[in-house]
Order: sequence, then C-alpha cells, then structure tokens
Amino acid sequence: MSMPVPNITDLLRQTSARDFDGDEAGRLTAIKEAQRQINRLQLPAERGWELAFENWVILGTLQTFIDLAIFERWNDAGGGQMPVEDLCGLAKVDVDPKLLAKDFIEEVAEEQYKPTEFSLCLGDKESPQGVWIQGGHDHFKYMGLDYFSRFMQETSYQNPIDEVNTAYRLGSPENLDLWARCSAKPEIQASFSVWMDNWTSYKTHWTDYFDTSILLSCDIDPSAPILVDVGGNRGHDISLFRARHHADLPTRSLVLQDRPEALDLAEVDRDEIQIMPHDFLTPQPVRGARAYMFHAVFHDWSDEKSLMILKHTTAAMNSGYSRLLILDVVLPPTGASAVQPGLDVSMMGLVSGKERTQRMWEELLSAAGLRILKIWKDSKRFESVIEAELNAAEYKGE
Repeated sequence: MSMPVPNITDLLRQTSARDFDGDEAGRLTAIKEAQRQINRLQLPAERGWELAFENWVILGTLQTFIDLAIFERWNDAGGGQMPVEDLCGLAKVDVDPKLLAKDFIEEVAEEQYKPTEFSLCLGDKESPQGVWIQGGHDHFKYMGLDYFSRFMQETSYQNPIDEVNTAYRLGSPENLDLWARCSAKPEIQASFSVWMDNWTSYKTHWTDYFDTSILLSCDIDPSAPILVDVGGNRGHDISLFRARHHADLPTRSLVLQDRPEALDLAEVDRDEIQIMPHDFLTPQPVRGARAYMFHAVFHDWSDEKSLMILKHTTAAMNSGYSRLLILDVVLPPTGASAVQPGLDVSMMGLVSGKERTQRMWEELLSAAGLRILKIWKDSKRFESVIEAELNAAEYKGE
C-alpha cells in the first residue's frame, strides 16, 4: 500500500526569500534543499530535457525580450496584466505573438499574462538582472553548449593550464580568448566589466566580514599607499573601503590597478583614488603599501602564473608591515555551496583557471614566501578573504 503524498504545495507557495529576513545562510540552505527535492521529483527524462533543452531556450528568449525592450516598456506601462497582443505592441519592432516566452512571466488566463518579480527586475534599468543575461549572451555561453566537451576532447581530457587555449576561444566568433576579446572589442569589455561589477555587488561585501580596521591599526607609512586594489575592475571593492574609512584616509592613499580598457569604465572618485594602468604579470610598481588586494583574480590563472603574480607582489611588500588580501573561493573539504563547484568548472572553460582548497592556497602562498594569518569567511559561502603576510623566515624575494 502506497503512503499518502504530503501536501507541500501550499507551503511552497507561501515561502519566499523575504521570509528569511537577512538569514543568508538559511536562505541558501533552503534553496539547496528545494533543488534536491526537485531532483527527487523529476523523472530522469525530465531532468535531461531541462538540462539539454529548456535552459538554452530560456536564455535565448530572455535576451530576445531584453533586445525588444519589452520588459522595460512593460514596467513603464505600470507592470499590470496584459493580453499577448498588447505585449507584442510594447516591442521596438513588430513581432509574432508566438515568439513570446512563458517561462518567466505568469500565465493567468488564455493569452493573458502578468509580470513576475524576475521580469520586473529585468525591466528595471537600476536592476542587475539584465546584466546577468547579457553576460551569458556575450561570454558564458562560449564555455558551455558543446564547446566545453569539444575542447576537452581536443585536449585529451587534461586539466587546462593555458589561458589562451580555452573552451571560450573555441566558441568565440573571433577565435579569441577572453582577455584578448575584451581588449579588441570595447563593447565586450564593457559587458564583462559591468557583469563583474554586478556579481561583486551581489556577493557579501568584503568589508562586512573582514575587519578592515586591521589595515589602519598600526603606524601608517605616509610615503606609501594604504591599499592597492590589483585587477580591481571598476573600483567597487576599493570604494567600499574608502566609504568605511573615509575620515581616516590621507588623500590619494588608495590605488586602483587594472588593464586600461577596464579602468576606462571605472566609477570611482578620481580625486581621491589613484587610477593606475598595470599588468599584474609584470613587476608591481607600488612599493611598501600597507595592503595589496586581489579579488577573483587568482582563480583565473594556473599555479605557475599565479605564483608569478604573487612573486611580483611580494617583491613590493615590506616584511612585518604589508599585508596580502585575496578575495576568492576557498573550497571546503566537503559540503561546497551550490555556487562554488559551478565556478570551478566555469573558470576551467573560460580561462583555464580553477578554484582552490585551503590546502592548495597554503601551498601556493608558501611557494611565494607568504604565510596565511587568517581566512575570513562570508555568510553566503561564496568567497573568503585570505589574509597573509611575508614569511620572514623563508622569504628571499624574486
């Protein structure tokens, strides 16, 4: 005799992100359990259909809605229920009603739809949701689809370490790796920079779980900057530090470094923050800073290139004074969050990079003459701040 199926439909309908009231760890755990429940409810054929077909269809149709400005104009029109003909009328060009997707707007009657919270966000110019979709369209599809599997076949299933020869390059229309493509096409650089800025904004701010006062809790050398954000993109992280300690910072004691193409898009106070083009694969020109920070940099690079970057940095650090701050994923021995393994594979496809375990970080930093002081973990279980300093007993410079 079969057991009665518990009626959980009402509970699921009544539960939303707002019910967790800032409990990010609890909300993410609930998402993981809900996804596991979906996997248990789906038949294997349904799961395969979703992975192989629906996901790609949804991404393409979302981008079509964005290109036609339907979400934005729907918001401008009040965001209420509309028949499909009126939705077509919002588009910038004439469209066939059959093209309108139904997976991210809610069907309320025959040919009648209302927006969802997600579609309203897509129509909001201040929301990052459209940026996610644009980033997938411009970049991340090239390390997915069949490009990743083809790339692995062509490289005999070896762990990729060449940042130029990647699945991304195999899929990109110009046959360029990510960084070369960003350098060659300003609109692609802009898409990537804005995507990274919004991804950084979504994550727990590093200043919320790392004690930033540590960087000011000693006699500051007035001849050198306090914080150098290496590869800092548009300056989100260094701006957070400045906002928290503005009253205590000497003028222009913060430095933002990146490729010129990225710095052109930086949104920082240029009277207070120094803008410095710099390739971190070359020697670090700023000597003796209190701290050098790298956010989501090392997961882009092999151990060999990462060690090169670290040695350029340690050569500029002052023993007993300078700190290294690495904001990146630290994979746990078990129980990785839903995001962390996906990032690991994504980095492999994009740039032949990888995420690292704590042991891998310890070995890499030790090889560069550094020792870890503390690993500060964020509540969302995305990243950590690895705080390190020169190991005076081992450090010998470059």
